[in-house]
Amino acid sequence: MRKIIFIFFIFAVSYLTAQEKPQPPIGVELLFGNNRLNAALSLNKPVWGKWRFNNITTAAAYYDVADGKTELVMVNSLIYQFHPNFGASGGLQYHFLKGLVPNVAFHTSYADRTWLLVFTPYLNLLPERHSETIAILQYKPALSENLRLFTQVQALYNHNLNANAHDRSFYYFRLGLTVKKITFGAGANLDYYGPDRIFKDNYGGFVKVDI
Repeated sequence: MRKIIFIFFIFAVSYLTAQEKPQPPIGVELLFGNNRLNAALSLNKPVWGKWRFNNITTAAAYYDVADGKTELVMVNSLIYQFHPNFGASGGLQYHFLKGLVPNVAFHTSYADRTWLLVFTPYLNLLPERHSETIAILQYKPALSENLRLFTQVQALYNHNLNANAHDRSFYYFRLGLTVKKITFGAGANLDYYGPDRIFKDNYGGFVKVDI
């Protein structure tokens, strides 16, 4: 567990210090749940013109390694942002069970100071063909000059097209407060695995930092 925390923070700090110009913030989140630690890191970096690089890295580790396998998934995408709200990408995912997974995707998003909406369908090409769709909704109204309410719902559904069966899905919920660049509060992760939808839940407190 400590190794995952160390990797996430070292990656974020090293990326930040390497930049010469201000960049969109890197989001680093930790959920200290009743069953395991969940970690997430996201960055969205302009590369050149309408091209952007996007990375989403997630991990889940049990407090006792005997309780289960540590999960690590890294999604890397090169996005062509042909419209402020729409883009298309090709990329490569690392999955702790499947290895390297090439994919293509279509990206839709809307963001302002109060709302964030993201909807991204992927087609994962190997080792089997999977359709994978992720959606994020945030509502974060201002409560005062330096304080905002933070609410988030995030959902994913992955379907194995070869087997015509459920592969992976989740529903993540966050409710908290944002003070400048730090967000904290309560969270719940509801995860489902495999064609039998094996259920794992995790409830606890989270902290998120925009670096």
